[in-house]
Amino acid sequence: MRILCIGDSNTWGYNPENGLRHTKRWTRILQELLPDDEIIEEGLNGRTFVFEDPVCKERCGIDALSMLLMTHQPIDLVIVMLGTNDLKTMFHAKAKTIAKGARSFIRIIKNPYLYKYPVPQILMISPIFLHDEIAEREGICGDFDHESLLQSHHLGEEIEKICKEYEVHYLNAANYAKASPVDCIHMNEENHQKLASAIYNKIQKLK
Repeated sequence: MRILCIGDSNTWGYNPENGLRHTKRWTRILQELLPDDEIIEEGLNGRTFVFEDPVCKERCGIDALSMLLMTHQPIDLVIVMLGTNDLKTMFHAKAKTIAKGARSFIRIIKNPYLYKYPVPQILMISPIFLHDEIAEREGICGDFDHESLLQSHHLGEEIEKICKEYEVHYLNAANYAKASPVDCIHMNEENHQKLASAIYNKIQKLK
């Protein structure tokens, strides 16, 4: 299988300890677990589903989605894990609104006119929760606050509803991994390993 992994900094492999990139990130671990398949990494720090960040340009995921799908075809499976950056205070978005971004992604990925090959399967992954101390860590002028934390805990259920509506495969990353207390947003290597194992098990059921 050719598996395209679209995500934000937790797919890119952002290390909360130093801001550099994990070598043992979940996509690389998944490649080790699936040596006969091809894992295509498309993680970008700050990427959202549909929101345009006026400070960090070129981070709106849906703007790049069609291009990525056409670039990497043929694709057998598209894995999408986004939503954390949509929780930023600047967007004032509730979980239900963010989940509508997942719906927009699904509609584009399912568009047969984008491909010269069969339309790929989709595995939508709702992101890990923000750490309970995110508001204190960020401070009153931070990118995330108590409301961001609350909405992060509701995002999975809202994305799952969308996936059921469109008959798309779903996995909740928060059931397997958690954010580091260092920055309250990103995973350490241990949690990348846990998430990779969960995704591997899910893929095995799709084959």
